[in-house]
Amino acid sequence: MAPSSKKRVAWLSVASNTLLTAGKLAAGLLTGSVSILSEAAHSAIDLIASGIAAYSVHAADRPPDSDHQYGHEKIENVSGVIEGLLIFGAAGWIISEAVDKFRHGVELKHLGPGLAVMAMSAVVNLVVATLLRRTGRRERSVALEADAAHLYTDVYTSAGVFAGLATISLGRRFFDADLAWLDPVIAIGVALLIIHAAYRITRKSFLPLMDVAASAEELSAIQKAMDEFAGQGVDFHKLRTRRAGGSLYVDLHMGFRPGVSLEQGHGISHALKARIEEKLPGAHVLVHVEPSKRTAVLPPDDGRLRCINEELLRDERVCEVKDLTAWLYGGEIRLEAELCLVPEVTLAESSVLVNDLKARLTACVPEVKETVLKIRPGGGWQSAIHDDDKALIKKLVGEHESAFAGIHELKVSSSGGRHHVHIRLGVPRLLPVDDAYAIGRHIEDDIQELFPEGAEIDVHIEPCDKNCKACSAACPEKIGSSRSRADHDKSERS
Repeated sequence: MAPSSKKRVAWLSVASNTLLTAGKLAAGLLTGSVSILSEAAHSAIDLIASGIAAYSVHAADRPPDSDHQYGHEKIENVSGVIEGLLIFGAAGWIISEAVDKFRHGVELKHLGPGLAVMAMSAVVNLVVATLLRRTGRRERSVALEADAAHLYTDVYTSAGVFAGLATISLGRRFFDADLAWLDPVIAIGVALLIIHAAYRITRKSFLPLMDVAASAEELSAIQKAMDEFAGQGVDFHKLRTRRAGGSLYVDLHMGFRPGVSLEQGHGISHALKARIEEKLPGAHVLVHVEPSKRTAVLPPDDGRLRCINEELLRDERVCEVKDLTAWLYGGEIRLEAELCLVPEVTLAESSVLVNDLKARLTACVPEVKETVLKIRPGGGWQSAIHDDDKALIKKLVGEHESAFAGIHELKVSSSGGRHHVHIRLGVPRLLPVDDAYAIGRHIEDDIQELFPEGAEIDVHIEPCDKNCKACSAACPEKIGSSRSRADHDKSERS
């Protein structure tokens, strides 16, 4: 339901309580019934409460500002507390008046109008209270639910007063019995019902002001959502919840196993947030992403770590193992190490070697479930890898020689285990810009496939000079220039 509709329902309660308060007051003065006057007081309190609820509904919908950065929803709880206190006061006044009438007697007259007003009050309040409760639950409005509780109490008390007045009237007409003493007794019964409703309203509205936690059912729903993610190498702690108006705020910490990137962690946390908010409409979830506290680093003297180090050095192509670290999480080990290889190892051989070492480490220590091996050259191996890379890149570029001039510059380097490729491509001056850059993007994609571990690739497109020695013979300008020179030489010979 739209917020404007929620506000209209609140103002409907104000209008109905205004009408009923005036009607009950007139009927109470006309009949002299303290029970009807107590109902008038009850409706007057309901009118004040409805006005407070209508205001709080408007105020709670305001967006957060610099002074209220979590919004204004708690004003509905303040409204509910005020309404409850007002009802307690009304109940005390009703009991006082009823006791006085019971002690000194009461004279009732013109009961017909009083019966009509009580019947109308019960029907009108039943309709409005049902609408308020339905809207309050759907919109999670504490103020509207409190107002509905008031009116439902009014339905019961109006029906009780109607029954009492009807009994008194029937006693007079058919049994010649004076049952006027029932009137203050009924009023006291009305007051006790009001006190019970006031207690429930005040308690429900006041507890969120103390940041009361979610209910057992809501906590169970949150736990089930967290259980759905437990198999993804995450654990949870510091779960906290609090209520404010119709909203539930959920705050928890999510710990991740070693090897999960910040981007991956945030993706999983956002999925959990969406799942909880789906299960609990009106929930606002904040997930803190951090390394799991269940992670342990194996000490250097751990037997498994020594076994891993020996297994790596057993291969004669590995000349040194650096920064060997193993993390233990949930009985599984994540391993990271940097390997220095002998210069004779080629790029292709290094890839096969790494895969072979991973398999051997798992056989050596079955707990190893994830292995990250960074390789670096020993001696002149780095330049050997780069020469291999350049040869592969030149081969890829050669496939496009019919469309561009040639490679003006090609550099390949490595830093931090990542490759960097810079290439300047010369293209014919008359080639359309779209075509030139389409060729560049195609070549960039092809080069990227050469480095499955990832690489930074910079392809610079520039117009080619006819005198460039690196250009392909397929360059249209060169072809045209060659034909012109051939025709000139032929004419001279003629």
